[in-house]
Parts: sequence; structure tokens; C-alpha cells
Amino acid sequence: MRIVLWAAVGLLVALMLVPGTADGLRSALGRALAALRAVGHGTLDVDPGFAMAMVVTVVTVPVPVLLAVVGRASRPDGVRQRAVVSCLIVLVLAAAAAVHTDGRWDRFRDVATAGLVGVLLGSLLDAAVHARERAAHASVRSKRVAWTIAGAYGLLVVLVATWGTPVDGGIHPWLVRAIAAGQRLGAPSWLGYSAVEFTANVVFFAPFGFLAVLLLGARRWWVGMLGGFLVSCAIETTQALFLPARFASVDDVLANTSGAALGVLLGVVVLGRVRRA
Repeated sequence: MRIVLWAAVGLLVALMLVPGTADGLRSALGRALAALRAVGHGTLDVDPGFAMAMVVTVVTVPVPVLLAVVGRASRPDGVRQRAVVSCLIVLVLAAAAAVHTDGRWDRFRDVATAGLVGVLLGSLLDAAVHARERAAHASVRSKRVAWTIAGAYGLLVVLVATWGTPVDGGIHPWLVRAIAAGQRLGAPSWLGYSAVEFTANVVFFAPFGFLAVLLLGARRWWVGMLGGFLVSCAIETTQALFLPARFASVDDVLANTSGAALGVLLGVVVLGRVRRA
């Protein structure tokens, strides 16, 4: 882990002192993303800026956990402190990435926002790691609550998945105007329609992983992730075969599975707090 931290320090120094490092890194990531898009079937069929933002988010997710490992943290008390330190690290890295570029503020805002989202997710992972022992087994109360919610949620998933036309068709014009207004007010440049659509798919499947943990406990966390992946694959296959007005894509499976994973982490943290109380 110390090697990883030293590598991060080296990257920070290079970004600050060597002009062109940030642009070179962006170009390399852009080529990698283009290669993935060439696979087809809706793979990373999103705005290039949002795809780059996702990479930044994924890279910054481990930061709070790395700080916990290096600090040998065995108690959950330091989750907030590590989150604050991680935010400072991300802001410094974002400033370093923007210092040698045109439009410094825009670059800083875009990188920092994506990085802070990663820190938020990483802090949730940090909290879940510390809560996993308390949340190992589901309680009678958590099972009762989960079963109550699962019926309504399952019905909602079936309705949305089998709807004959895209579910966002009615709100598309309004959503486009809202996104444009957000851009004028200073929202990140990568926050376009594809970003909102991808995020909606993530949020839509978060209850799946959450309910799985409440039903089965943290020791079977993998059921929520694997189940979310399989259900998403089934939905996309159904849409491809029987619903010509719907568009099946790999991106939807990626977003849904990510949402299920997010729900698993939330479930572990919530169940751990309930068990502790």
C-alpha cells in the first residue's frame, strides 16, 4: 500500500512540474476508452467527457481505504477524518492537473467534481468494511422490512423493464432544458444527458443490493451484486428480443450492476448501525 501512495505522490509531482503530463494522461485514457467503444453493443456509448469523469471517479474510490490501511485503522471512528483528507488530496491533484492547461477553472471543476464523487463512494466502502462484522447476519426486523419493500420494488422493475417505449420519452425535452440550465450555472461540462441517464440506471438498481443485504446479511454481499448483474442481463436480453422500441446496451448492465454494488455498501452500513444500536 505504501508503494501505491508513493506512486500517487510521484504522479502529483509530475502533474505539477512537468508540462503536458496531464494532457498525455488524458490522451492515453481517451485511446483506451475509444478501444472499448469499438466493441459495440452500446459499450461506453456515453459522452467522452463523462467517460473520462468515470475513470477519475473509479481511480479515486480507493483513496479513503488506502488511508485506512496505511494508518492501520481498526475502528470506524476515523471514516470522516479519512474522507476529509481524501477530499484534500483530490483537490490538490485536480489543481495540479489543471495548472498547465488552458481553461484552468473548467478543468479543475470537472476533475475535482468527478474525484469528489469517487471519495464519497470510497468513504462508503471504508464505512462498510468497518461495519461488516456487525452486519454479518440479517436481523428479523431487517428481513421483515426488506420483504415489505421488495414486493413493490420488484413490481416497479418489471414495469420499467417491459415498458414498450423508453421510459424517459415524456420528460426528455424538460430534462434537456434542465441540463442546459445547469451548465449555464456552472455544472461540470461532463454532466450531460448520457451522464444523467447512466446515473439514473445506477440509482434504479441500488435498492436491489440494499434489500439483498437486509435479507441475507453482509456475509452474502456477493448475492446482491451477482443478482443485480444477472437481472440486468435478463432485462437487456428481453428488450433486445421482444421490445424493438427499447435499446439494449452493455452500458445499462454496467450501470445497473454498479447500482447493485452501491446498494450492497449502503445495506452493510445501515445494517451495521442497526445492529450496533
